[in-house]
Amino acid sequence: MTAREEALQRIAAIAREHEIETADIAAALAGAEKPAAGELSAATRLLSFLGGIFVLAGLGVFIEMRWEAMPSIARVAVTLVPGIAAFAAAFLAAGDSRREKMADPLFLLGALLQPAGILTAISEYGGGGDERYAILLAAGVMFVQQLAAFFKLQRGLLLFLTLIAAVCICEVSMDLAGYGQDTIAFVLGLSILPVSRSIERMGHAISVHLWYFAGSAAMLTGLFSLLEGSAVEILFLGAACAVVFFSIRVRSRAPLAVGTIAILGYVGYYTAEHFSDVVGWPLALIAFGALLLGLGAAAWRIDRKYISSA
Repeated sequence: MTAREEALQRIAAIAREHEIETADIAAALAGAEKPAAGELSAATRLLSFLGGIFVLAGLGVFIEMRWEAMPSIARVAVTLVPGIAAFAAAFLAAGDSRREKMADPLFLLGALLQPAGILTAISEYGGGGDERYAILLAAGVMFVQQLAAFFKLQRGLLLFLTLIAAVCICEVSMDLAGYGQDTIAFVLGLSILPVSRSIERMGHAISVHLWYFAGSAAMLTGLFSLLEGSAVEILFLGAACAVVFFSIRVRSRAPLAVGTIAILGYVGYYTAEHFSDVVGWPLALIAFGALLLGLGAAAWRIDRKYISSA
């Protein structure tokens, strides 16, 4: 009797003893193979990802080296066509369970290449004029495309890209309307916060904390520039406190960090502006340092009690 036959007899004896069915043995063997398959799959995805990066890097370097020698049609083709192809491939992959994980990187690649291709086409074949209109057109096309794809696929990344396009449209439109950068930053930042909150409530929380950070930072930066030196400058401090309260409501550290930094920065600015020439300036510095310690402790308690415990 061979060793293999002896092993099979032992397995059969153990199976009869414990009333194990053939299907149970097959399931156990299949389960034992899964980790190795998973490791192979992870390694394959990693190598594919790295390979894609090097391919794109090589294409980018080649295009940069040959850009000046390319005719207009070639310049448009090497930017717009790959972007459209990446978006189409992502759309198909999103509907295939076997390739679903490839969808987001392809959507992101398409969102990077398509605006570049549109702007290149306008630059090569347009009649000149204000470049802001070209940016507005590219952002508008991307907004419609990404929003339509989101409604079809309900993917968080598509909503994220849609919001980027919307912010770009609003920023360029306000710039064309003659608004200053401070006003634009304040309005857009203030608008991003409730929109981000709504997106989070919809269940699409991808990068929502990044939007909380960007929105609160833009809003406070623009507001400070608008109020600096005015009689109502102190309202900035109230706005910074409101951002801290907002962080508690949404349970996010991003606006908490922005609000805390804004409060500390404004207190330091106000102290230096109004008390630097006073005899009690050293005492003011000590008081300011104590205030920093107190605010830091308060921010830590807020994070521990209302955010980390969520």
